[in-house]
Amino acid sequence: MILTIRKTGGPAGTDEVLGPIDATPMDAETRHRLSVQLEALADLTSSHEPSAREGIRYEVEARGPGHASTCLLVEDTGDPGHPAVQALGTLMRTLGLELRAPSPVA
Repeated sequence: MILTIRKTGGPAGTDEVLGPIDATPMDAETRHRLSVQLEALADLTSSHEPSAREGIRYEVEARGPGHASTCLLVEDTGDPGHPAVQALGTLMRTLGLELRAPSPVA
């Protein structure tokens, strides 16, 4: 499985790509954890309609064997306790990445 996370939007017009990260060489336990975390994130984002506001968005693309691809969208609502944001943070930590809070605009 290859994972790519793209961070876009916000006041600075961020466009940052994290990855691709190949999970194939990771141990079986970590790959299983990633699969469970992706399923949880998919459950949290499946009924969410993107808003028109200009906030920060994270696109999580997971490509599996045979190039089957899944893309999940997480909007940063500004609430670090939001379940989708927390699930994204957990997934990113498993991948060795950090979900950084947006910088305040002066």
